Amino acid sequence: MSLNFNEKGEKPRYIHKRNPLVPHAFQIFEFKDYKGRNGDYEPVGDYTLLDTDEDADLTELKLNNLTRLMNGKKDLMDLKDKTDTRLLFNVVPRKNDNDPSKIIFRTYDGDGVSKENAILVLEKGVLND
Repeated sequence: MSLNFNEKGEKPRYIHKRNPLVPHAFQIFEFKDYKGRNGDYEPVGDYTLLDTDEDADLTELKLNNLTRLMNGKKDLMDLKDKTDTRLLFNVVPRKNDNDPSKIIFRTYDGDGVSKENAILVLEKGVLND
């Protein structure tokens, strides 16, 4: 599907970009539209890859799925043929109400214990918390 040049394309609420300052890291941005001003994307979180042996293309695909979920999309890319591990996660409990949300992602290959893969840190409120 392509947009007609007269149609206004709707910007997704959340996007991600590689962090130019930190290798193996991405920034999560939220589109914020202020009344009376043009909206713009503002950083609201970080995704940092801990398992630096992971293929960069696979990491990008995982981030695409993550931002699709954050945007309320249900049609995710199936990554089974790209990896032979399961992706698990756990939410880190907050110590204070104003602390950011932290989610630790782990990979599990079916043998032994899971391995830390990445950490996602999002500002309070992004996950409706």
